[in-house]
Amino acid sequence: MKRNDIINEARLLEITQNIQAKYACHTIILYGSRARGESTNSSDYDIIAIREQGDFERDCGIFDDFYLDVFVYSEEAIKNPDASLIRIKDGVVLFQKDHIGDSLLNTIKGIFQKGAPKTPAWEKHEIINWTRKMLQRAQESDVEGNFRKHWLLYDLLECYFKMRDRWYLGPKESFQWLKVNDPNIYSAFEVALKANSTFNEIENLINNVAPLGSEDKHRME
Repeated sequence: MKRNDIINEARLLEITQNIQAKYACHTIILYGSRARGESTNSSDYDIIAIREQGDFERDCGIFDDFYLDVFVYSEEAIKNPDASLIRIKDGVVLFQKDHIGDSLLNTIKGIFQKGAPKTPAWEKHEIINWTRKMLQRAQESDVEGNFRKHWLLYDLLECYFKMRDRWYLGPKESFQWLKVNDPNIYSAFEVALKANSTFNEIENLINNVAPLGSEDKHRME
């Protein structure tokens, strides 16, 4: 979907009018799959709204049967943006005051292009140990064990990118990237995330996401 088509979408126009009236926002940025033109019928409307002043607010709800997730910031709060806003890198400015939206997006794109910060060696060792510990506890198959199994599977995607010093951009973009750039890992996720997956299949995913180095093998002996 082209930028003008996005901006002129009737539902989005109504959404932005409501947000502007509710929060007195002068700048609104759409981000996520709808901004990238990759949305489906179930995709959220992810929005950053900026106003002159006021406390941070988050407004989540249903609008016209679609899920709406709005983050409201003051001008002061976005003066020095950091990597916590990396998710908006592909955003589209719907309207703005004094090029504030363009400036924010350019800053975030610059942060993204510099690359993700290096994950410290101690944190990588922690990820390696944590994933094995969680798998072991998950195999007890009681209510806590089942909880830990789902917790482990949820965190493994972000662990993959941390172990490789890459930005983690959420499940949609991350799986799209894996499908193209690391199809073996993508396949391992496909298998491990099935409802009837075995612990051996989950362990295979762990070994690919956070492989044991020689030092880690020594520690676990």
